[in-house]
Amino acid sequence: MNAKELRTFARSRIFPSLERRASGKKLDKRLWKKLAEIGILGAPIKKRYGGQGAGMEEFVEGLSILAAESFDLGLALSVLDHVMLCAYPLQVFGSEKLKRRYLPLLCSGELVGAAAVSEPGSGANPTRMRTRAEKRDGSYLISGEKGPVTNAPSAGVFLVLAVTDPAAGKKGLSAFLVEREDGIQVEEVELGYLSTSPHGKVLLDEVRVSADRMVGEEGQGHERVSRSLFLWERTAVIPVVVAFLERWHHLLISHLYPASVPPDVRAALAQRKVELTAYRALGKRLLELTFGDEEDGRERLELLLFFGGALPEWVESMRDLVEEARIPLDENASRMLNDLRLLEVGRSVLDWQLQNLL
Repeated sequence: MNAKELRTFARSRIFPSLERRASGKKLDKRLWKKLAEIGILGAPIKKRYGGQGAGMEEFVEGLSILAAESFDLGLALSVLDHVMLCAYPLQVFGSEKLKRRYLPLLCSGELVGAAAVSEPGSGANPTRMRTRAEKRDGSYLISGEKGPVTNAPSAGVFLVLAVTDPAAGKKGLSAFLVEREDGIQVEEVELGYLSTSPHGKVLLDEVRVSADRMVGEEGQGHERVSRSLFLWERTAVIPVVVAFLERWHHLLISHLYPASVPPDVRAALAQRKVELTAYRALGKRLLELTFGDEEDGRERLELLLFFGGALPEWVESMRDLVEEARIPLDENASRMLNDLRLLEVGRSVLDWQLQNLL
């Protein structure tokens, strides 16, 4: 993936269609196919499964460019969850049969992937999960409700977490790859932000799934799969969000005349920029700790906790500064600020997730 080509694609294909896609209820199929053609949908997937065989850092850097240059955090989130919560865990935990069957379809964009883990009212709490997978005649009947699930209205395949042994607690959860055609029903959900990323409630009513579509071992759905999903998604999304913040900051100051900005405001804006530069370096370090060869769980946890507070606080401080200094926001800057509500939601659940998933 060439950075120059990604910037051109973001500016010429993604940004011009942003307003139209924001009013839609599903992912734009034609644009999704184009994303597959440039390689972003299968970037960290091995070539023998239809991917690009790129490193995780290259994938995240490419997605960061697309998010920043197109002003579209919603689409970037849909791509990230398609890869990090469906295709990549399938490559890591899935059987060879599952990988050969589904990964080429996910990489080519023929299938959109989603992860149905969280549940209304209880999030991803493994001790309160109500979705059940009952083994019967060599298959599993899955029943439950998940949501809100990113990509659900457009997804053709879901990584579903369900309880297979209610008496085993956290060790009684298993993961399954479930096709929409198996009988999954989806109800659209409006978040009020990230309008280019469709979300929905996923309903399963005795959906029959063959035993060979279990991802990983039975009972390892929490210890291996859901814990990994949390770490992978959080680690990958942070550099993407930082790049989006850098673009938003640049968009704000590019319309200001220095002589008309009070010195204290100029100093505050400069400080916010320096902070983003530091965040970019720390985000790269987090990627190395999660996907590289170095093992340091303590430092990784500290960085996750740091970003969980620092990014929302950065946005809050910038919002206050914009209001106090009466810095004008054009349509693009206003839309980007609204999408950054994602950080407020993420902050409210991060401490709980770290305690319960890790």
